[in-house]
Amino acid sequence: MYRQICVAPKHIDLQRIVWRRDPSLPIQDYRMLRVTYGVAAASHLAVRSLQQTAKYSHICEKASAVIHKDFYMDDLITGTSSKEELLLLQQSVSEILKEGGFELRKWPSNCAELCEKISNASKTISHYIVDGENVHALGLVWNTAEDYLTFVVNWKKPPAILTKRTFLSDASTLFDPLGLLAPATIRSKMWFQEIWRNNVGWDDVIPDSTAMKWLAHRSELQLLSNLKVTRWIGSGATGSLTELHIFADASERAYAAVMYARTLQPDGRVTVALISSKSKVAPLKTTTLPRLELCAAHLAAKLVQSVLHSWDDLRYPLYAWTDSTITLAWMQAHPSKWLTFIANRRKKANPASQQSFALAAIPR
Repeated sequence: MYRQICVAPKHIDLQRIVWRRDPSLPIQDYRMLRVTYGVAAASHLAVRSLQQTAKYSHICEKASAVIHKDFYMDDLITGTSSKEELLLLQQSVSEILKEGGFELRKWPSNCAELCEKISNASKTISHYIVDGENVHALGLVWNTAEDYLTFVVNWKKPPAILTKRTFLSDASTLFDPLGLLAPATIRSKMWFQEIWRNNVGWDDVIPDSTAMKWLAHRSELQLLSNLKVTRWIGSGATGSLTELHIFADASERAYAAVMYARTLQPDGRVTVALISSKSKVAPLKTTTLPRLELCAAHLAAKLVQSVLHSWDDLRYPLYAWTDSTITLAWMQAHPSKWLTFIANRRKKANPASQQSFALAAIPR
């Protein structure tokens, strides 16, 4: 990707190389004409060039938007609601980037027609279609045949001596960007807080009680590789109606927020899919449960902002749920009535500040 980008003439001297094959030979000057891997600005220049190629192309406005929004460095992950749109999008994105010298390869898709079309059009080019059903995508594994996501759980042998440092390193191995494994990962966060509360040094051995809990939990985490999460949340189909529901709750040890998509399909079926979640341990300083419920509502508001930022064209009704009537009372009054702790979180978790945001209490 980097070698496709020429450096501006005024910047060529900044990539000058002084070289000679033998000490007896005169020194020669070379200048790198392309973006060089390892230079601090290389990633920015590559991504910016990709976006500039899309900006000045008039092939397809939707494809240009996909290039701006759905690329992570040189990886594209996107989709459509129909096969016809997908075929057109793949062709348009490829044509736009080809104008700038960026040729996309290694296409995986759950659409058999698309894979067959790409394969037939490029028989002379190797590695144009990804071999196999399982595709690694940003730390997750995507099974294109059945269209579900799974998680990579490659645990090494448990550390011989479990210190605070090795515990944190071991617990951080599990990669979960969407928070789909929050019920499992929050436990390691709580145990690490216990270690911190006991003033254990970074290279000191952690208490046996915590070590036994973690090692037992660690062995159970191997089963997460069997977990299958449906990739498609069910929205976007013609005639379907989708609602987003976010739930916030707290306990004395932790608090969390989770978002679901509820979709009424044209044939009357109702599908519910997990979108994302966030979780945090309760602060070391003891606080009341109503305040933790407010922190959960605040966390839910931040999760909503994150999802809406990812889906900038999202127009689904959004409902937020909490079982804390005290939190509802705090939100219904002006922030000036409350103490600083409550007022600050009330502002950010205020339903009035979110479009199509409603709050209701869930009966126990």
